[in-house]
Amino acid sequence: MNLKNLIMIFFFLVALSARLSASPNILLIIADDMGVETLASYGLGENPPVTATIDTMAQEGMRFNNFWSQPVCSPTRATIFTGRYGFRTEIGRPVGPSGPLPAIADQPPAGASAESGGRGGRGGRGGRGGMGGDTVTAAQSALPRSHLRPQEFTLPAAFKADEGLGYSTAAIGKWHLATTANGWLNHPNLAGFDFYAGTIGGAPESYFSWTQVVNGQVTSTTGYAPSDKISDAVSWIDEQGDRPWLLSFSFNIPHTPLHLPPEEYWQSDHSALDRHSMPAQGLQDYFYAMIEAMDTLVGRLLASLDSETRENTYVIFLGDNGTSSNVISAPFRAGRGKGTIYEGGINVPLIITGPGVHSGGVSEALVNSADLFFTIMEMAGIDPKQTVPSNVITDSVSFLPVLSDPSTPSQREWLYADEFFGGYSGLESPFYDYAIRNQRYKLLRFNGEEEFYDLQEDPYEYNNLLAEGLSATEESHYVNLKRETLELHDGD
Repeated sequence: MNLKNLIMIFFFLVALSARLSASPNILLIIADDMGVETLASYGLGENPPVTATIDTMAQEGMRFNNFWSQPVCSPTRATIFTGRYGFRTEIGRPVGPSGPLPAIADQPPAGASAESGGRGGRGGRGGRGGMGGDTVTAAQSALPRSHLRPQEFTLPAAFKADEGLGYSTAAIGKWHLATTANGWLNHPNLAGFDFYAGTIGGAPESYFSWTQVVNGQVTSTTGYAPSDKISDAVSWIDEQGDRPWLLSFSFNIPHTPLHLPPEEYWQSDHSALDRHSMPAQGLQDYFYAMIEAMDTLVGRLLASLDSETRENTYVIFLGDNGTSSNVISAPFRAGRGKGTIYEGGINVPLIITGPGVHSGGVSEALVNSADLFFTIMEMAGIDPKQTVPSNVITDSVSFLPVLSDPSTPSQREWLYADEFFGGYSGLESPFYDYAIRNQRYKLLRFNGEEEFYDLQEDPYEYNNLLAEGLSATEESHYVNLKRETLELHDGD
């Protein structure tokens, strides 16, 4: 090889190295079952849990007040990874049924009896929007549930479309998009992630004895699940060296089973809680303790990044749906939390820090969970229009311009969320609930009944304007939102 070729190779490697080092890392952190009222930084709930790490993120980055997830876990994950609403992916409820996993002995936490397993109760199934989000009628529960179809174009696939970017990708934690129909244990890898480790289904039987899947292989684990998953994330990030990376980290907490976490993760005194039996009373106390543990572990993960890496990393924290009914707190109320399209079910935290993000910003922009699909691509320098196949209909709208200036106008005119049972069978299906809002007004249909709210005057949806007749202004907004809904579905 002559000197000219060596010089060319040298400069190519230098240019490649510069490109890779300039590419930001992206850390997506998804909490399980917590609405905006659970965080002190939102200033809504009374006596919220202590969340020092997430509060600091809100001070250092940007908080979004009008972020909508979907009403339950799997649909939100599907929107993030495809940029498509539930009626397009046909994921309208938690994915299932699951494939088989080996049975493991239930190992209780230290000090707990083997009989109790140190686990919290599942909260009952008495009314819709309960602890598991599966509080449904017999007719609804008999309907089939979908999965993330193999032909869906996913976020990690977009990162692989341009190999020159050099990104490594991983998903760690809760998955809940797989069945035996789409690859089951191998599905996270088939969906495009280089590495996967976590709980393939919805929630572990116990956070102290659980079944882990690592790249399709099953192992039994008896450590505290959230901590073990953070260790997996720290190890994986360390292995990437100078390569840029995308990591989707999904907690199972504070989802059921409710329990008292190990004391090392507390941020308040929870010594009065019973670690030996399933909590039958004071469920919210255990729920708050789990949120504090999650926050402590987020702090551990962020502290593992050196200062240079942290400065070059977008950290995106969000909830996958609102708080469950029997632990929800004011200003929201039971029956209008998780599993519903009321604000308590879909208005969840979104806090972002990273390169160029306005420090201490609060945005009123309308943002949907589907919008993370395009926004994360653009964070990495990926052009969605050039990357997503032309035959794929997407609903994602990038809000990247808002991150540098919270006063930037909303990139959307309206938000949409839906929930349905079985496969999507049309807007008028009796099993289809939806909500659509603009900056002020919200139209929803729940259990077949339309409701219309002025979120500026009535943010927690007590006064259904359709019950008393609409003013000319209200009628105009109602008609516009109805038209947007019909046009959205006409184009499916």
